[in-house]
Amino acid sequence: MRDPFLITAKILLRYKWPLGIALCGALVSAVSFGAGIGGVLWALSFLLNKGVKVEQLVRDKLMSEDQPAWVQEIGQALLPHVPDSPYQAFLYVMALIAGLTVIGSIGRYIHEVITITISQRAAMAWRARVFRRLVRTTLVDLLQRGSSDHISRITFDTRPLARAYKAILGKSIEQLLKGMVAVIVAFYIDVWLTLIALVGAPPVAILLRKFGKTIRRASRRAMRQRGRMVSALTEALDGMRVVKVHNAEGYERRRFGLINRGLYREETKTRTVAALSSPVVDSLGLLAVIGVASLAAWWVLGPQGRDPAEFMTVLLALAAAANSLRPLAGLNNRVNEGRAAAGRILEMLEIPVEPTGPDARHDLPPARRATESIVFENVSFTYPAQPQPAVDGISLHVPHGETVAVVGGNGSGKTTLLSLLVRLLEPDSGRILIDGVDIAAMRLRSLREQIAVVTQQSVLFEGTIGENISYGRRYVAQETIVGAARIAMADEFVQALPDGYDTRLGEHGEGLSGGQRQRICIARAVLTNPSIFIFDEATSQIDAESEAKINQALRQLRKGRTVFVIAHRLSTVADADRIVVMDKGKVEDQGSHEQLLKRCTLYRTLTHAQLQAG
Repeated sequence: MRDPFLITAKILLRYKWPLGIALCGALVSAVSFGAGIGGVLWALSFLLNKGVKVEQLVRDKLMSEDQPAWVQEIGQALLPHVPDSPYQAFLYVMALIAGLTVIGSIGRYIHEVITITISQRAAMAWRARVFRRLVRTTLVDLLQRGSSDHISRITFDTRPLARAYKAILGKSIEQLLKGMVAVIVAFYIDVWLTLIALVGAPPVAILLRKFGKTIRRASRRAMRQRGRMVSALTEALDGMRVVKVHNAEGYERRRFGLINRGLYREETKTRTVAALSSPVVDSLGLLAVIGVASLAAWWVLGPQGRDPAEFMTVLLALAAAANSLRPLAGLNNRVNEGRAAAGRILEMLEIPVEPTGPDARHDLPPARRATESIVFENVSFTYPAQPQPAVDGISLHVPHGETVAVVGGNGSGKTTLLSLLVRLLEPDSGRILIDGVDIAAMRLRSLREQIAVVTQQSVLFEGTIGENISYGRRYVAQETIVGAARIAMADEFVQALPDGYDTRLGEHGEGLSGGQRQRICIARAVLTNPSIFIFDEATSQIDAESEAKINQALRQLRKGRTVFVIAHRLSTVADADRIVVMDKGKVEDQGSHEQLLKRCTLYRTLTHAQLQAG
């Protein structure tokens, strides 16, 4: 199975040049670090070998026969310039180490600032990519999965992913390079001592792997809990009116508390393992250093009589390497948290989408403006996990320009039927024709461009009234916006506002009445100049005055257009050219108001029990 983190990390390859510059900065920092350790060897030699001249030390250290040719050449070049005084030579070495420290710090800064930028840009790119996928998701999948988990994945799961990117690109590379350079220096000075010190590396690697698996599983469970928390918050805040009038604050508090405690438990498991990994790794490293130090003391103080400066430098190099590699325990934790997040993000990219983006079929013809008829041919549709079809074998012929009211009890399939016309849902069987052409053989975008839908819920977005009317379109002239508002009977109240069409709306259009919000939605639909209008219970939750104005707007809109109206108000239904009565996903009857009152028992029942006089 492919590693999800590595799959998502491919996005980092977009930034090849910045990564190259960052790597150069890390190399400069690491080489300066290694050269500084080498300088410590010379400084210790000057301090511990008081009776030896500087020239002799250069010959012994750099120009002996066991040194490589290039090292001997360096010694030959330095020999004429070495000072006579060991103290002066010591100061030269200290100045060199200071200079290397400054150069290394500059390289480290370049590396850090670039890797932080790349990590944040990569996370931003993943958020954009997942959101692009989400807005093209099929309606069935959104209904099935819900929105809260998707929101959680975009907002929360990209954070550990960004931290993991920063971990592998940032200090991990720099510290890894420093550790490698320090180990190389140690090997150069004494191979056997260094090999003994590295005996503890395999157990550390095994432990890190075990810790990583535990952290990955716990992180994934914690992310699921965050999704549940977002769901609970969204439901409680959006339904706050219902919560308060039912005195359900305690219920919501307890429900949120259970989820909150569950998230705490999962996060505690993750942090406990993460906290345990560092002490274990540090303890193993300390044991290794103690063992090497004991061996070094035996070699220096015993009969071997090895150079103490070399052994002290080896110990320093290995300690520096251990200190540099120490963050790898934290890196392992970060990467496993990122791996869990990457798996959830990649799952989003497998969600089925509508053919409206780059994968849309351009070989299909665009939908022409409807001028003849709309035909439903034996159309059926069943929601996932539902035993009965929501639409069951419906056949219906609607000539262009007709206004059709669709009525029926709750769950009769009214909204589902018209959702099939807009291809928010795809029929399981049968087909829908516009002017004799199957809508499945049309480009989806062009089909929706000629259909406008106004729903029962007045959906408004953050922005001005003018921006809401022209929603989804760029560079719409002010005159066009005002014209659409006049047709929708909205211009009168908009002009009365202090800022007119530049009035900014609160969340969900707060500050406007239900009827005003609905008229803005109708103006938005009018602006598209569609050939087909769908009003899905657009007047069911507004007052009589607003309904009268909306019905007046509807009468203007009906001219030259096919209009479908799902309504619970008798005044809206009776004004239609034809009424279609639905029950249990089937067409029970159709005709005029008077005809149905005479012959359709279900319609008479709906008229008395459900259709309000208004």
